[in-house]
Amino acid sequence: MAKHIFIYNGIQYRSKKFPILEYIFNKYNPSHEVLDIIEFTLEDISEGYKMCGIKEPASISNTILDLTRKDNGIESRVPESIYKLGYDLRKRTGENEQGRNRAGQFVYVGVGNSLKSWFKWPLEYGEEYIINPNSIPSHLLKFIRNDEGALLSVMDYCDILSKVLENHVCGSVLRVQHPLKFQPNEIDGFYMGHFPDHDVLYPVEAKALTTGDDINLEQMQGAIDMLHKKFKDYNVYLQPIAARMIENGIQFALFQKLKAGSPSFLLECVKTIKIKFDPVLNIWKK
Repeated sequence: MAKHIFIYNGIQYRSKKFPILEYIFNKYNPSHEVLDIIEFTLEDISEGYKMCGIKEPASISNTILDLTRKDNGIESRVPESIYKLGYDLRKRTGENEQGRNRAGQFVYVGVGNSLKSWFKWPLEYGEEYIINPNSIPSHLLKFIRNDEGALLSVMDYCDILSKVLENHVCGSVLRVQHPLKFQPNEIDGFYMGHFPDHDVLYPVEAKALTTGDDINLEQMQGAIDMLHKKFKDYNVYLQPIAARMIENGIQFALFQKLKAGSPSFLLECVKTIKIKFDPVLNIWKK
């Protein structure tokens, strides 16, 4: 049985965010009808904290993100009162029709079911590479950690994307900037590859070894939709990449490449790649 860590109005919850979710759910669906999607905004979250008398965190945008970082089961995302009605939770970003910032959605999945919002890494990879990490300056190694920033730095020093992405040569995939922020979205790593007749932008969703976070496809989707809008007038393509640090290596998932400005699409994985370092990169251990 899950450990209850928060008591509100005499009820035990797994998270102090759960009473806020109940407030929002009952605000939009007081009669508990079966509705396909119940969408809510950052304003609703702020209102929920106030109405429940729970201190609002510094960043309310993390309220839903924190609940959906990992696929730890539906009971870790929504309180029992909501999942027993057949609803699960997913993160949403971007502006709605009224110009307000989306925060999330309650999605009707049916009692006993749950969303499949997280990328499942395969047991076997489409391609595997051995990379020599000696291009990382030896005097920097002791300062490189095992978080997302370190993952991107190692990718840059070792020119990994140029070596593993199709039709590229060494040094041809370049960092644009880390991170790239278009509120309320953030891209961990942002790269560009140049071709004779067009460029390809590679937004990277990075995950550290220490956190064990999963790749949330809906979170990625919101950021990619935003990039399609921002760069629709450029002659560029977008190819999202998920990168997860593993011990002495990196896992990559490459998603479908589309012309910037294409209609919203569901992320479709087209290739997986596994990188191992030789000599061993000892700094990347749990």
